Amino acid sequence: MLAKAFGVPGYFLWNPLTFLIRSFILEHLCSCPDCGSTDVVKDGFNKRKTMPDIQMLEYNDCKRDFCLRANTIFYWKHASMGELFIISWIFFGKGSRRWSREWIRKLGKFCCLEWFQRLEKKLVKHVGDGSMFLDGFFQADEMYIHSFGEKLLVFGVKRSDGKVFETLLQGHSAFEFKTALDKADGELGPITVLDTDGHPSYPQATEWLGILHRPVNRSEEGFVNEKGVHSNGVENLWSHDRPWIEAARGYGSMETLERAVKAHQVFHNQIKESPVPVWSFLKLICNN
Repeated sequence: MLAKAFGVPGYFLWNPLTFLIRSFILEHLCSCPDCGSTDVVKDGFNKRKTMPDIQMLEYNDCKRDFCLRANTIFYWKHASMGELFIISWIFFGKGSRRWSREWIRKLGKFCCLEWFQRLEKKLVKHVGDGSMFLDGFFQADEMYIHSFGEKLLVFGVKRSDGKVFETLLQGHSAFEFKTALDKADGELGPITVLDTDGHPSYPQATEWLGILHRPVNRSEEGFVNEKGVHSNGVENLWSHDRPWIEAARGYGSMETLERAVKAHQVFHNQIKESPVPVWSFLKLICNN
């Protein structure tokens, strides 16, 4: 699709990225899928018609031969690693799951749902990696979305440095909020002070967890009360995230939608705000 828009062969756009990914794997991730040995030597190339030839490797310990991307997220012979990377980058940037799915279907005999599952599971493994504790001040908010015939609640917590926690809830009881806040505490660091809107479930949930709760009743106090308490930071997060979540919600179950939301959380925390986002994304999805 992208290549057609520019009127050039598809591989012309992503071959340089493919070579970059291969260099990264060769330098950091080469180990035998069977015995785990890193004692490896190059052993020629496997020819491809529409993508760069794939480097073959021989492992000295077990004498087995494997292609470079065996045992990686990119182990799929029908598409180049660069093309899959570009599709994934566009998806997490714009949330257009339908467009991404159509693109993947044109690449060969492969289930696009399996690719998203591989990708999202890889990112979700890193969900707690960016949780270094700062000052304990957080904001929380919730928004409703409709997906696969259900009205679901997306619950979000934002730390003062911009790190976020996102999850799906099937209800809006104090117990559901308490469970979500408890998970956020584990992923973002201890929540000591929480600013929220006036949702009636927050007081009980925060009391159970021993969190200092500072609500803002918008109907009476506006967006910022006289003490300067507000939840505008997390509201701003939802203004940017809602279009992505609504575009990416083409999932058939709570499990798959939850996985997508958590993967998006990792993308926001550890990739989007990093000094070199593309490089950070590559390292997260390639590392075992």
